[in-house]
Amino acid sequence: MKKTLLCLAFTLLSIISFAQKIPFEIKKSAIFKDEYKRSSIVLVEDDGKGGVVVIRSYVGGAFSTGSGYYFEHYDSNLKLIKESEYEINYSKAVRQSSVLGVIMDGENVHIIDFIYEKDQKAYICSAMSSNINDFNFKKNELFRVNSEEIKQFVFFDAGAFDGDSGASMIVNENRTAFAITVDIKDKNAETHRMFVFDQSLQKNIDHTFKREIKDRKFVYENIDVSKDGKTIYVLGKVYSDEKKKKKEGGKYQYELTRITGDSEKTQVFDSDEHFVASLNAIVFEDRLIFLGFYSDLRDYRFKGISYFELDPVTLEMKKAKYNPFTEQFMIDKYGKDKDKELKNLSFRKIITTQNGDIIFNAEEFYMRSYYYSSPQGGGYSRTIYHYDDIVTARLNPNGEIVWARNINKRQATGGDESFISYTSAAVGSDAYFFINTGEKVKKLSNDRIQFGQTSLKKANLNIIRVNQNGDFDYQEILDNEDSEVPFMVSNGAISGDSVYFIGRKGTKKQILKVSL
Repeated sequence: MKKTLLCLAFTLLSIISFAQKIPFEIKKSAIFKDEYKRSSIVLVEDDGKGGVVVIRSYVGGAFSTGSGYYFEHYDSNLKLIKESEYEINYSKAVRQSSVLGVIMDGENVHIIDFIYEKDQKAYICSAMSSNINDFNFKKNELFRVNSEEIKQFVFFDAGAFDGDSGASMIVNENRTAFAITVDIKDKNAETHRMFVFDQSLQKNIDHTFKREIKDRKFVYENIDVSKDGKTIYVLGKVYSDEKKKKKEGGKYQYELTRITGDSEKTQVFDSDEHFVASLNAIVFEDRLIFLGFYSDLRDYRFKGISYFELDPVTLEMKKAKYNPFTEQFMIDKYGKDKDKELKNLSFRKIITTQNGDIIFNAEEFYMRSYYYSSPQGGGYSRTIYHYDDIVTARLNPNGEIVWARNINKRQATGGDESFISYTSAAVGSDAYFFINTGEKVKKLSNDRIQFGQTSLKKANLNIIRVNQNGDFDYQEILDNEDSEVPFMVSNGAISGDSVYFIGRKGTKKQILKVSL
């Protein structure tokens, strides 16, 4: 990969510090160009020497086809030490292919892919591995599945468990292990083959998971991997004939299965008289917790946050709580305390703090389609994606809400969402959110504020801090006039106490590091 530095004056990277309420420091790389216009950060890892390795994926366009990864090794000042490009190429015998994800083990990086090899009539999962000092990649097969066993070949984004078919890769929170799940053809049972590897590619689990139920009545919710990479937890939502007879609450139950190298154990629980549309799992320390929004009316009209804690070994239910949104949250949202439920909340991220609290983040997301008629006849339709209010809540180790806040935001796009939405992080006892806004922060009634629309031509980078008491403040990090490129705020990558963003404007690109 060859990069053209646009200005030699920026070879010495800029370091900017502020006298401010919110302490942070930012560093920028030099401006550079890629052969391919579109890329995104998929992983940032500390090199153990104060520097970082930044891994970016790229996909070519109409005039520059191809896909692969850029590997960049920076020192502590974001000065480029070494760079390499790995283009994904396959033989003619490969009929289908996808990269499932990337994981690092010290100075070794592994690209995990899954392909269909026609000549061998098999789906093969491999790791393309290299040391960051030489970027000399070598392929190592992890496992293979005969083609007649595969139900359907569909891929999903890394980190998202495949809902019904295909293959996907899930990395645990500590990035010490990962699971790969493959849907297996079976007319009589919902069946998945599940593999778990540690970051050194040591296989710990090879297990076939079966549930004697039709596909449409079993919905995969989550899969999570323990820190040691020797246990996986599979959560499914089951629509049974028995639950159809319920008079109140959701007509389904949740099933949690604990899988190790030589055992499988299942626990069933439901949401009683409440509706809990979906749950998100987190495994940390010696706790196994599931969080989600609940309602008393319908699956999509939310009243608060549900909390389930199970014993990670026996799967015994230890706690089940339903926390209604706080009065402060409702004032944030509506200007006064209203007995009103919310819609369109999409889960974004779970963060754990040093004292064992959990920060649960979501966003008010929805889509609207419009049809535009032409005076000459006919017309066209357009879908607008809305990324509105940020919802954040802190729960203590007992599963009780410490605080819940609604951060008002109005943003929408008909195309690239990378520059809107947000990235969240937590350092110490504080939660942080990074957003772009193209205008001054709007004042609302009852001492509220609202962050507004942004664009590639006007994107001011802001930081919002919510402290341990739920009080929040905000500050502009970079004004649009001070940056050569706008930064893709929804694609931030976290390493230690720092958050990394990539900026893009035309062919110009830049890496930004924000240290908290």
